[in-house]
Amino acid sequence: MAEKSKFFTVVVIPNSHGKVRRLVIPRFLITTGIIGLIVCFFALFYFISEYQIVKAKIPYFEALEELTQIQQERIVSLSEKIAEFGETLDRLKEMEDKLKTMAGAGGKNIALEDGSGKGGPEQYMGGSLPFQSFPLQEIKANPIQIIDEMKRDLQLLSNEAILREKNFTQINEIIKEKEALFASTPNIFPVKGWLSSGYGSRINPFTGRRETHEAIDIVAPWDTPVRAACRGEVVFAGWRDFYGLVVEIKNKYGYSTLYAHLSKVLVKKGERVEKGQIVGRVGSTGRSTGPHLHFEVWKGGRSIDPLKLMVEPLN
Repeated sequence: MAEKSKFFTVVVIPNSHGKVRRLVIPRFLITTGIIGLIVCFFALFYFISEYQIVKAKIPYFEALEELTQIQQERIVSLSEKIAEFGETLDRLKEMEDKLKTMAGAGGKNIALEDGSGKGGPEQYMGGSLPFQSFPLQEIKANPIQIIDEMKRDLQLLSNEAILREKNFTQINEIIKEKEALFASTPNIFPVKGWLSSGYGSRINPFTGRRETHEAIDIVAPWDTPVRAACRGEVVFAGWRDFYGLVVEIKNKYGYSTLYAHLSKVLVKKGERVEKGQIVGRVGSTGRSTGPHLHFEVWKGGRSIDPLKLMVEPLN
């Protein structure tokens, strides 16, 4: 058999008197060209397909970019709010310190929890919360890191808010207790008038002998309202020997107050009375030289000079 030719001959015949030309092209070049055309065709088809796919996804990418921008702006806004809330908690901390001072003044010491100066990632060091807002450029550059920091800040805010709520609750309880103590302390005059006899040693107007007067006598017009000097329960209301008509009030803080020589008793035994409530009227019942109020204060079985407790003037 004849060997297969490795060349192709192309004869070019002009349509005029020109010379006939022959072009000898190697077979491998023709084969390579055909393969190249096929590859180019498939590559062109692939790129056109990919272009169509990408073109179809462009609206999605645009929407995703817009959504990312909105989320980044919201992260900026959230970081600003976190910083503002941190400043608010700092102001609440200052207010809490003032309230602790007020609640502890003149009373028992109070020890409330403090979130500062403790170890652990959930705590902060120092007197204020280290929160800051983040600019948009920083969020774009380090979104994961910023979000992690914001999560930490939110945890700090949560812990601090819980602590502030707990401390304010304790302060509120202490203030209520002190209000109850103040209301149960006989530190207001039960009647306005002038002092005719003080607490301590005096000459008894009936016996002429010197003796201890464990009360104060306040002169006031007949039937002047007599008010409870403190909150408590009426343990006696009625006639008691030389005292005449008497009202006696006791409370859980150990104070006992007695109002004597009344013309009228306006409360009953077992009745709860508030500070300033009218319990009777000035009179001169029992052993008395004229209309006045005999006022005694006792605590723990011992009499107290009422004037040492007063927070207001007599007249």
